[in-house]
Amino acid sequence: MLTVQHLTKRYPNHTAVDEVSFSVREGETLVLLGTSGCGKTTTLKMINRLIEPTAGRVDLNGTDIRRQNVHDLRRTIGYVIQETGLFPHYTIAQNIAVVPQLLGWADQRIRQRTAELLAMLHLPEASLHQYPDQLSGGQRQRVGLARALAADPPVVLMDEPLGALDPVTRASIRREFRHLDALRQKTIVMVTHDVQEAFELGDRVCLMDKGRIQQIGTPKELLLRPANDFVRRFFDDQRLTLQLQTVTLQDLLPLLATYQPMPSDTLLLPPDTSVSDALKAMAEGQTAAVQLADVVGPLTSQNLLSAFGQWRQSPPS
Repeated sequence: MLTVQHLTKRYPNHTAVDEVSFSVREGETLVLLGTSGCGKTTTLKMINRLIEPTAGRVDLNGTDIRRQNVHDLRRTIGYVIQETGLFPHYTIAQNIAVVPQLLGWADQRIRQRTAELLAMLHLPEASLHQYPDQLSGGQRQRVGLARALAADPPVVLMDEPLGALDPVTRASIRREFRHLDALRQKTIVMVTHDVQEAFELGDRVCLMDKGRIQQIGTPKELLLRPANDFVRRFFDDQRLTLQLQTVTLQDLLPLLATYQPMPSDTLLLPPDTSVSDALKAMAEGQTAAVQLADVVGPLTSQNLLSAFGQWRQSPPS
């Protein structure tokens, strides 16, 4: 779907992006992660030609994006930024309709699509006639996402989309992002400096430093099989939290070998449930078990944490 080859951006006094190459499969979310100044936002902006590269190439569905009219290209790639970028003197309805109108959609089609997006993103219908400054930060961020999705683009770029939100709102919207069917069907490249956000939302994570890629892989691969010392050190201060978030019940099965019948009211958790999500489910007072060919369970927070502790002592290499 999206291929980046040897992408480079040089400025007179420094190289912001240096020979970056990666591909993103259809329906995949790739997160560009790294410290400030590592080149992740510059890389993102070269994908839709907000910044022109010094060298290298970006192909979308096998076609070099430089062969496309830049305005047509941007109309087919959704773009979400930290401050939402909403037009302050447009109503919410007008903001959402910007790209569909540029594409010549009929008014009825725009209204129908807008209604779908409102329902999907839990925005009240009354907000259509309001202006951005009349909404909360979380609502404005949802409107920014609605505008990016309005014309149903196959590719969506997100530049710190939740960075301006308070931690509670940010965590809430992050959970919603994970379950939005409209986003699951998109090819997404997202920039963030938030490690937990990257691990929660990314199918794969591209960790950058000084304009270069240090490692690309699944969150679990970066955490358990770091390519170099930089990757290892980058996650050190959050390692426990990230392990809780990425280690699954399947990973702990050899340490949870208590095959027992389950009570009828037991909540069945799939094997790919993370330790963190399993503990949250049990904290809500529900008896839990993992559903496999045979049943392991019932699980308690105590035996789950015990198994996780054993796993941490000798994690797989």
